[in-house]
Amino acid sequence: MLALALVGCAMLRGRVHVEVAPPSPARADAAPTLEDVSQQFVDVAAKVSPGVVSIDAIKVVAGYHHPFSDPFAPFSEGEVFSPERRIPSVGSGLIVDSEGYILTNHHVVNGVQEVRVTLADDRVAAARWVGSDPASDLALLKIELKDLPALPWGNSEELKTGQFVLAFGSPFRMRGSVSHGIVSGKGRHDLGIADFENFIQTDAAINPGNSGGPLCNLKGEVVGVNTAILSKSGGSQGIGLAIPSEVARAVVEDIVKKGRVDRAWLGLWVEPVTADLAHDLRLPAARGVMVQGGYRSGPAGRAGFQAGDVILEMDGQAVEDVRHFRSLLARLPVGKRVDFMAWRAGRVLKFRVKTEVRAVDSMGRPGRGL
Repeated sequence: MLALALVGCAMLRGRVHVEVAPPSPARADAAPTLEDVSQQFVDVAAKVSPGVVSIDAIKVVAGYHHPFSDPFAPFSEGEVFSPERRIPSVGSGLIVDSEGYILTNHHVVNGVQEVRVTLADDRVAAARWVGSDPASDLALLKIELKDLPALPWGNSEELKTGQFVLAFGSPFRMRGSVSHGIVSGKGRHDLGIADFENFIQTDAAINPGNSGGPLCNLKGEVVGVNTAILSKSGGSQGIGLAIPSEVARAVVEDIVKKGRVDRAWLGLWVEPVTADLAHDLRLPAARGVMVQGGYRSGPAGRAGFQAGDVILEMDGQAVEDVRHFRSLLARLPVGKRVDFMAWRAGRVLKFRVKTEVRAVDSMGRPGRGL
């Protein structure tokens, strides 16, 4: 054992002086062990879990009994009634402000009459609806409790594919659940889930009941809001989708300030520019978005846009594809004058459009498109 600890020997006054090496400190650049990674997950779960809530929503449906189910019923359909039905559903949410503001998905609370929130410490509180943004599938609730553990925001734009993330929520009513995975992809869109889609894809297990819960990085920061899964079975098959924190944070700020989210609207709808389409239109490259159509009385229609125009630039930035176009538009304020460059029949045209709030018809229905 002594020989293994020797660093060097020297003769000193006829005696052998032995220098024993001290224990080597752990290298600062040593790779983390599985135990280190496991402990980091434990730390994040302990930090985030107090700010995650379970949401019980109740939809009350008027009772109805079809008269023809009883062949001897003497009354007309309008005179038949039965007890109201209370249809429960469950979701998740995250505390975004210590004064009781809770963020969840719009689809969790859409059309419900009662909402109860259960905190991590088992306290239960009635929640009131503050505002929703169906276009992004987000909603803000408020409970009358103070000094709540609000979760910090992270920057979803800094996420990298392959990065570890943790998903929190109440899948199948199993409160306080945590799952882990990686960022499988970014910018997922055209899935028919919401008007504005720019989802983070993750293989962290997300199941029914996780909707509205946070997706967090290893700093314990919220980088997304769990929203949907792609599944043939109804359960997790490794493709979960979350709304980026940069979108969610802006929605929260708008609803708190104004009670609503006003989005810049052009009054047109677009489609991708494929290689074949670019060839047919004599475009130098397959990029941009092609205008399918729009409202003549909308901002883009009044500015002169026509079906078949290909938008190449918006607000000084080259438009890559539909996802990028949606992303650029989502950042624009209402009322801004925006310069466009478009391709029409072999010519480059310029347009200036003043964005407006999305129009609604006489029935209160929102206009189509972007």
